Amino acid sequence: MSAAPPRISVVVPTYQRGRVVTNLVTALCHQTYVGMFELIVVIDGSTDDTERRLAALPTSFPMRVITQPNRGLANARNRGAAAATGEILLFLDDDMEPDQHLLAEHDRSMREGADVVAGAVPLHPDSPRTLLADGVRVWAEARSQRIGHSSYTLRFNEILNGQFSLRRQVFERLGGFDERFTAGGSYGNEDLDFGHRLLRAGYRAVFNTRAVSRQRYVVSAAAYLRQYEDTGRADVVLVRKYPELRPDIFPGELGSSSIHRLLRRPVLRFPRFARAVVSAARDIIVRRVDGGARDPLTSRAFFALRAVHYWTGVHAAGGIPEHNRLSVLCYHAIANLADDPVLAEYGVPPERFRSQIETLRRVGYHFIHPDELAQFLGGTGGLPRRALLVTFDDCSRDLMAAGAPIVRKLDVPAIAFAVSGRLGQTNDWDRWLGAGILPLLSARELADLPPLGIEVGGHSRTHRPLPALSNSALSDEVRGCAADVRELGLPQPRFFAYPHGEHDSRVRQAVRDAGYVAAFAISPGRIGPRTDPYALPRIALVSADVGWRLRVKVAAAGPLLLSWGVLQRVVAALRRRFRALTGHGGTRRDVAPRT
Repeated sequence: MSAAPPRISVVVPTYQRGRVVTNLVTALCHQTYVGMFELIVVIDGSTDDTERRLAALPTSFPMRVITQPNRGLANARNRGAAAATGEILLFLDDDMEPDQHLLAEHDRSMREGADVVAGAVPLHPDSPRTLLADGVRVWAEARSQRIGHSSYTLRFNEILNGQFSLRRQVFERLGGFDERFTAGGSYGNEDLDFGHRLLRAGYRAVFNTRAVSRQRYVVSAAAYLRQYEDTGRADVVLVRKYPELRPDIFPGELGSSSIHRLLRRPVLRFPRFARAVVSAARDIIVRRVDGGARDPLTSRAFFALRAVHYWTGVHAAGGIPEHNRLSVLCYHAIANLADDPVLAEYGVPPERFRSQIETLRRVGYHFIHPDELAQFLGGTGGLPRRALLVTFDDCSRDLMAAGAPIVRKLDVPAIAFAVSGRLGQTNDWDRWLGAGILPLLSARELADLPPLGIEVGGHSRTHRPLPALSNSALSDEVRGCAADVRELGLPQPRFFAYPHGEHDSRVRQAVRDAGYVAAFAISPGRIGPRTDPYALPRIALVSADVGWRLRVKVAAAGPLLLSWGVLQRVVAALRRRFRALTGHGGTRRDVAPRT
């Protein structure tokens, strides 16, 4: 083997397909390509004999095998790309069997000026003869006929990870695949997301009909249904990220199907009932499909089953992003402040904070990214069902030590509002109340928040009540805060939180003029289409918010109740009345106490 660096790095992620992936490696040994290439195989959590099979294969090219826990396709591809050394990255699925000219054709298209090359993926003739394999064959043939013309412009959903190549520098500029789509081994849309970013960035993508890899389709009917449910979830994630893609994604791949249209509404409204109805026949249908049945009745039954799984996945991800209500949670300190005479209730211990987030997710809330809020306020995007956004005020040091690890692990995006003139200092504004000292994040720590999934917003420079300030002082607090954040190398802050929640029309105008997209108060309520973007309500969560109290507090933040304080007073009054009538905790007024 030559010591010269390879021109092409072939990256293959694999999971539980030892026999299939060895066919791919063997086929690569018969390439007509005369240049240097290498193979990177990433075994993504397989428990079969994949590693042993690969170690036993003699190859005429460098091959590196990487093993890791099951982290999903996107992560495995990123891992393989990071280990590759070639200037061209060629991604292949493990069920592809490369034609002998595959690498040569990708190289030719690259030398002719392409940045991205997609190839043909016909069905391998040795694939099992099933209803699913028939569908793959028809789809692959139709795809090649549709996009095989030299004048055709590829769309984002036609650049498939099953077989495509691109220049390494393009891959690195785009930041690789978004691992949220296939985290934990789920399936779907990391390729559509990457294709959309490729084309949006203006890179030249071509389809080479002679770059062929044949797909040896070995997916079982049960696995196919699980993939389709994951696809439903992934479609929601994709449209939440890019609202402009909604016309292309929904009502989904089977949008023209009468079965798909018929089942969409009942499954979205009653997902558990729909799954229960089809579960009785599911095993029978799956066995018939795996056994090679291809009659019309089996076909229609299986496609109905597929539609139920798809829309169940859509429902689990929050539904089609077309909802128009959002609740925002406000936290202060992620720490136990039980001994603080002033801030005790505002300190939420880390384990309780985690419990609150997990409880809300378990009962059906969906946490959104700040980008989704900006899109919604701008009228370009919808929201998932029961949408929530997490925010942190003040940026005390416990945010980095306790809060950030939790939201990162739970994959919950957030916004943290920094008091830019007090970085590395303490909460001086609370001292006159008798509150304890809380150290604040330093400038370096604040700059480390965005990689952890927490966007940095503005909370003024010194945390003074803004309505009482002069115009020049107000401008210094608002504009100066944005300037301080930019000086840290962070983007212009898009969101602002009013210190102490205080604002008036003059303050709101100053925040708008400073370039902020929106601003938050601390009054309870939900954000809707007509909410003033510079007076957004939030729900302040405290340490006592657990169990039913947490669920009612978040659910009642909208038009049903004006405030949580109202609910608390009502509950307290009912308790007093109950105790007075029953003698619990006191005596009834019309009954003499016992002596």
